[in-house]
This record gives sequence, C-alpha cells and structure tokens, in this order.
Amino acid sequence: MADDEEGRISRFLSALAKPFKRRQTPTPTMPLWSSGIQEPIMAQGITIPALYAVSKENLILRTVIAKLGQEIFRRGYYWEKKFLSKCVECDEEFQHEEEVCPTCEGETRKPDVDETTYAKWLFKQENSMDQTFMQVIHEVERDLDIVDDAFLVLVKEYYVDPETQEVSFFRVKDIVRGDPIFMRIIADKRGVRGGRYKTCLVHRDEVHSPGQEGDCEVCGAKMREVHYVNMAGSGKTQYYIKGEVIHISKYQPSKLYGTSPVNTMWRQAMTLTAMDNYIYTAYQKRRSPKGIISVTTDNLESMKSFWKSVDEKMERDPHYIPKVGIESASGRGGVNWVKFMDTLEEMQYIAVRDEIRNRIAAFFGVSSIFMIDSGKSGGLNNEGMQILVTNRAVEFGQKVYTELLFPRLLKGFGIHDWKLTLYPNEEEDEITRLRRDEMEVNLAQRMMMLGYKPELMEQGDRDIRFTYTQPPPQPPAPPGGAPPPGGMPPGGAPPPMMPPGGGMMPPGGGMMPGGHPMMPGGRPMMGGMPPGMPPMMPPQPGMAHPPMMPPTQPGGEGVGIRNPRSPARPQQRGSPGIGSPVTSVQQRGAAPTQGMLNSNALMNARRPRGA
Repeated sequence: MADDEEGRISRFLSALAKPFKRRQTPTPTMPLWSSGIQEPIMAQGITIPALYAVSKENLILRTVIAKLGQEIFRRGYYWEKKFLSKCVECDEEFQHEEEVCPTCEGETRKPDVDETTYAKWLFKQENSMDQTFMQVIHEVERDLDIVDDAFLVLVKEYYVDPETQEVSFFRVKDIVRGDPIFMRIIADKRGVRGGRYKTCLVHRDEVHSPGQEGDCEVCGAKMREVHYVNMAGSGKTQYYIKGEVIHISKYQPSKLYGTSPVNTMWRQAMTLTAMDNYIYTAYQKRRSPKGIISVTTDNLESMKSFWKSVDEKMERDPHYIPKVGIESASGRGGVNWVKFMDTLEEMQYIAVRDEIRNRIAAFFGVSSIFMIDSGKSGGLNNEGMQILVTNRAVEFGQKVYTELLFPRLLKGFGIHDWKLTLYPNEEEDEITRLRRDEMEVNLAQRMMMLGYKPELMEQGDRDIRFTYTQPPPQPPAPPGGAPPPGGMPPGGAPPPMMPPGGGMMPPGGGMMPGGHPMMPGGRPMMGGMPPGMPPMMPPQPGMAHPPMMPPTQPGGEGVGIRNPRSPARPQQRGSPGIGSPVTSVQQRGAAPTQGMLNSNALMNARRPRGA
C-alpha cells in the first residue's frame, strides 16, 4: 500500500515537471564519520559495557531508571483506529463516518479488522528468549536511558518464488532485542544507511564487499544493501537489511547514534559509587586509620621497641588503642594526635550526596517523591508539583514509542489502519469524568435554547461530546401580519398602554413628554416612584390591598444607607433615614436634569396663561 502510494505520487510529480528543467540541491560530500563500521561517540576511556556496569552498580542511577520505566509502561498498551472512514480513491482519512468522499466523491471503507489478527497473536506469545512483548519493550527502555540507542530486531521469514527468485511475501516470526554493545549501523561517510555491504535474503553468509557486484552465487537472487550488523553472533557477524532492525534514540537523536545520558553524568555517578565504597570501608573492621599518634621523646630506641609490641597487638586486634608513657630528661616530650581525614559531618557527606542525586534525577525528570524521599516534599502543593514534573517526563517517554517505535513496528507487519498507543500514566478520576460530562450536557442545553441542534458524537463510553448544527434562517414576517413568536419585530408597533413616541398621558396619568412619569400636581417623579415610598407587590388572591415590599437591602446605591465602600452622600439619598436629620438637599430633592428642565419649559409654554 505504501509503495503504491509513493509510486503514484512520483508519477504525478514526473508528469508535472516535464515542461521544466530539473535542478537539485548539491548533496553534502564532507565526511561525517570515519570509514568502516561507525562507532558511537564516547568520552575517552569509557565504553558501552562500562556504562551498563555503572548503571547496575550505582543505586541512585538504577532507581531513577527503574522508576521511569515502570511509570511509562504501568498501564500497558491498547489498539486504536487511525480513522473511522477512508477514501479508496484518494486515500484521505476521516475521523467520522462518510459514505462518499467529499473530496473526490469516491467510495469509502472502514478500518480492516483482520490486519491486527496475527500481530495480536504474536504479541501474546513468548519469543525465542522466553520473553513477552512487554519484557522486550522494557529492555528497549533501559537501553535508551543508558546508551540512548535501542535496537529491535524483527526476525522475518521470507517466501521466495523459485522461478524469479523474488520475495513473494514474508511474515515476522519473532521480536527480540538487539544488544547495543554489539549492534552497529552501516552507513556511508554522509551518514546515509547502506552503501557498503550487500547480502542475500536467503543465504546470509553470502556478503559482497564494497566494489563487488553481481547476484547471489548460491541462488542467483538479487543482493540487498546491509543497514545493520551484529558483531557478536557466536563469533560470526550477522547482517541485516532494511526493515529488519528498528533503531531509535530518545534524548539526543542524530543521523546515526544518540548520546548516552550516563556518559554525560559519568563523574557524578562515579562520585556516588566512591562515596558508597567509603561508607562500606568505614564500617568494615579493616578500615583506614583516621590519624596517627605522634610522640616526642629523647629515647628513640625505647620508643621503637614499644611500637613493635604495639604493631603485634594491632595485627591481632585492629581496634586496640595503645597507651604510651613518656619520660624525657629535657622535659620536652609530648604526645600529639595527627588527623588523616575528616568525619562525615565535616565532609558534608549528606549535602553532597543529595545534590548529586537531585542532578541525576532532574535529567531524567524523576522527582524525589517517586524515589520514596518524603523528607523534602514540603507539603501537598510541592508534592503535586513533583508529580506533575514526573508525569511530563513520562509523557515524553511515551511519545517515543507511540510516534517512533510502534509505527515502524506495525509497518513491518503490514498494518496501516491501526496504531498502538500506551495508556496515560495517570488514570482519570471517575468523578472528574462525570463532571466533564455534566458540563457538556449543560452546554448542549444552552445551545438548544439558542436554536442549535446538538448531536451526540460516537467516541466510546468514556466521554460525552456533541456536535452542533446551525438552525436555518427564519423568513421575515409579512407587513401588517401577526408578530412572530418570541416578541415584537423590529420597527413594529409599541406595546399597548404606551403612547407612540413617548408623548404625554391624559391629566392625572402621570406621563410627561419624553416618557417621564409625573406625580399628582405636575411634579416629575424621580426613578418612577415617589421618594420614600416602597414598591408595591402584585395583589394576592384574597387580599384587599397589595402588600408593601420590604425596603431595599443595605448596601444599595441611592437609598440613604451606608454601603461597604463609603457612606452615602446626601445627594445620593432618596429618603431620610430613621432618626437622621433632614438636610436641605433632601428637602429639595435631587437637582433636575437638562431634559427635565426642557420638558417643564415645554409644558409651561403650552399651558394657558393664568392657569
């Protein structure tokens, strides 16, 4: 399928470029690696077996690597569809079901369920080393954390046509881990794989060196480029072609090899190892002396005979402390203690060890809480931050498999409609998922009130998702007809009991020009109610008069009650408070606005003189 797609694209580009002259960017010719089998770049004196040795011997380094691998694969993997429908003609994939391709109007299909049958069966079986698939993946993760180079070997079985000597089909029989100590990449001086050796698919002992051409001398099949070699196969080099070995790097990938993290922190790891050896030696019986006793005396021969007897006793008992008697004729004798090394407190053993440990753990992204170090957690908030940092490191490690290793692995099985995915490290809480589903349902109800039509998406039983369809536009109401439901159309007639244009109401009705209500007597009413009069509640059945509503709650603006910010000014008070003095401003009321003054002047002009 992939080869057909590449051929179709190549033919299209060739047809497109026929009227034009081709130009190509020059390929770099500078040598990037030395000739022969390339070796990974290491510091001077450090080898790959030494990296594995220090990773197994150092307690902190091994703990960090083990915890990181456990968190990455803690919940396992699952199979997931790449698409819900795919066009047969243009190969466009859709995440929803389509009967006809909207691009080319071709026929669509669903993911092929039979593609994963053999792969699922093989992943459940044990390989030739009695290892399960997840055990092999765990070894790959350790190789990445130590050397930053991991090799996964796909042992394939080829079926060759006896007439044409070409491969009709193949299948993957086994999945094993390639040891980075012995696995090497075959590439040219520019870092491109191949270009040096060729081998036969069936007869792997037949190898052609550089400059040697021709087919296999045994079966006459075509020789293929060698991409990887294993130099430890029972003393015989094993050659692998393209598609038989999957090589990945995690921390610092390059054209060929990665860069080992343990090589970077080599001195820190060896310092921790030396510190552990010092503690181990300090608690042994044959430990190094912390100091010596210096004796000043005039009789040297007597001192020598005395120390000879002391040495004999020290050989029998290392913990023996000699006692020295000093006799000097000149009076200048004495005994002094000469210290050889400091104590652990004086050497700041704990502080130095914690600093190195934090540096190593920070590189891999593993927090102290995952190493059962709760003494420096510092509370729940800090613990949450530590867990968050580690989860991000785990997420980064999972992307290496879901985006690099697993797609190449499934390509070797011929699987194009499915993908392998690792479960997230932190399992989502049930209450959190229910709250998110509730929010989605509430959003759907609000969209329905706006006229949209929600449709439930088929995403499984874990989440609720809706898609919304915009309602069709409603035609406008005919002139003079009934208003549409939901209110009055723009430009329609005003509601009943309201004079058009906001004019005056009949005398006693309390309406002035401009729509301002009037009190009896011609005085304009501020805010629609007389000052100090509480609002009215609607009458209840059985009531003779409508009850009075309670006054406004404290804190309101303009009601004569102090609010939380500042006391109400007299100009903002509509009614005097109980027991408070009445000011002149409250007697007069608030100053009329310019619109009210204009309205009063208009009324006075229309009023007959003497009225």
